[in-house]
Amino acid sequence: MERTSDVIRVRDKFEVHCNAGDAGTFRASSELISIKVGQRILRDGIEEMWDSILISGGQAEDGSIQVRVLVFHPDWDEPLQIAHITSRPSDHNCETAIGCNLDHVAQ
Repeated sequence: MERTSDVIRVRDKFEVHCNAGDAGTFRASSELISIKVGQRILRDGIEEMWDSILISGGQAEDGSIQVRVLVFHPDWDEPLQIAHITSRPSDHNCETAIGCNLDHVAQ
């Protein structure tokens, strides 16, 4: 993974890099993130765009920074969380840079 040397603003918790091919690129840092990825599907004989993945992130009440990855399927009643990633950059006693929970959890 490429590392950047840009200055991180104190309030920013996340950085997003997006490359959408011919449509262009996007880069931003923020306190919150919400990214949807849609893809073309065929359902009931009709083509449509389906939001298949949602990546969302923010700061929890305990101060940790959390990212959740949800998968959506047209046949499911609820999305499925496939990843929950946590960091605690303000906790200098925390010896784990990033915690990853990859248990699948219905939402």
